[in-house]
Amino acid sequence: MKFLNRFAKFLSVVPLAAAGLLAIQGTAQATVILEGSDAIGLHCAFGDVGACTYRDQVWSAIGGASLNPVAVIGLNFFGGATGSGSHAVVNFTDLSTAGALSSYAAVYFVAGGGCCSSNPGAIAGRQADLSAYVTGGGTVMIGDYEGNSGWDFLTGGSGNNAFVAGFAGGLSGPGCTDGETVTAEGTSNGFTQPPAIGCWTHQAMVNSHFATLGFTKSFFDADPQFALDNPGMGSFSSLLSNGVTLSHVPEPGSVALIGLAIAGFAASRRRKAA
Repeated sequence: MKFLNRFAKFLSVVPLAAAGLLAIQGTAQATVILEGSDAIGLHCAFGDVGACTYRDQVWSAIGGASLNPVAVIGLNFFGGATGSGSHAVVNFTDLSTAGALSSYAAVYFVAGGGCCSSNPGAIAGRQADLSAYVTGGGTVMIGDYEGNSGWDFLTGGSGNNAFVAGFAGGLSGPGCTDGETVTAEGTSNGFTQPPAIGCWTHQAMVNSHFATLGFTKSFFDADPQFALDNPGMGSFSSLLSNGVTLSHVPEPGSVALIGLAIAGFAASRRRKAA
């Protein structure tokens, strides 16, 4: 207890270190997630319980501990709102009326009409605002990502459609499957294996290509059929991210900050002893 009291006193005289440590919990990290599914926009809208469970896992994963709502951009199959059973959401037809993006814990783009390919038109000319939001630590998730070039400003690279299989992708593969498998990384980010909903996966991304763009975290491995249909392309993911989400462990830089603070505290103690 004495050590903790002294450590707290040390932090009080080192504002920069203290601020960094206090920012670790709930700190946003710049994250873009590519989703090969319309479970939220279509299947949950039709009342599929398993799809709605997944929807709420998504809101929790990308919203994290933030008190701000998730901005859901785009309308589902019925033209209505996309609800929530776990995290506050605000629905918009497109980004034009969403206001300051800093007001949201995350931004989720529903596929066009809820199914079956992405809708970059919902950005409504706010590419610069969306880029700044991500650069500042925001999380953006793109439903039914098929490699449309309209998202290249967020994903990096070009010609990404040639490395997406399935519906509207440049590679062959099942356009509708329930063969995805949640990974250990997906589980650590709050996801569970979704039940068969008739078609969870529409698209799957080539891991090796998107890894060169920084997308190295697969939350769901795609149906093995995608790899079988595209020999030589390696493995595929149906939910691929370039980072962890709001609610999870600090990045190595934050851990290093703790180490520096503790080292400084120890040095302070040694100087006093001397």
